[in-house]
Amino acid sequence: MITTLCYIEKDDKYLMLHRTKKQNDINSGKWLGVGGKLEKGESPEQCLLREIEEETGLTAKAYNFRGIVIFNYNNEESLYMYLYTCKSFVGEIQECDEGDLKWVDKSNIFSLNLWEGDKIFLELIKEECPFFYLTLNYENDKLLSHELEFKEEFTSFEVFVPADYVQKIIKALREYKLLNEGFYADVYATCDVEGHWTTLEGAKPFDGEVGKESVAKEKLIKFRVKKEYKELAYYLIKKSHPYEVPVINMY
Repeated sequence: MITTLCYIEKDDKYLMLHRTKKQNDINSGKWLGVGGKLEKGESPEQCLLREIEEETGLTAKAYNFRGIVIFNYNNEESLYMYLYTCKSFVGEIQECDEGDLKWVDKSNIFSLNLWEGDKIFLELIKEECPFFYLTLNYENDKLLSHELEFKEEFTSFEVFVPADYVQKIIKALREYKLLNEGFYADVYATCDVEGHWTTLEGAKPFDGEVGKESVAKEKLIKFRVKKEYKELAYYLIKKSHPYEVPVINMY
């Protein structure tokens, strides 16, 4: 099941919902942000906007997707919560039929009756952590364990190069451990390709002649690097590449 959960912010406070009115509510007595289940055909963002308006009367103008929380409760189906924060909204707060809405100072949030796992992701939000995946394993109200993983951003590369230069490029990237993936080093793939080009006047070609069409067997190297190192990787490839104008695709 997929749901949304949003913490609306204003003046260093969160708009909290004290769940006191809904029948057979697993969250009965708990304090939460606002949100709910996706309806048929809805995207998480559409659900987020609808739930905010239905539960608070407010209209969200801008919001941030902070992470996905996987809520495992007893032997029930896993709940995937798309977690958001929202600082930009318009409208007036209305009464909610699921509980009582209240602006609560962020410094007092942990004194409320919260799910134990909520304290973990509220701390992550407070610390402005990058996008995360948080798994919470419950037996009734008791948090048995949790797992936290942060999303890493990568840039993928495609490099067309003569076969004899593949290892030169790999060696340059290896020096800065740019091809490392977890417990694995030098993670890349190659395949055989056939390059076609016509050399124009003024060029200083590594291969081919001015004014003539050329064909050559090449290797295509594919790999990815962490996004923060993409410019270094590009420089190292270009420096190691024999072509006057190397083809280096980044996406």
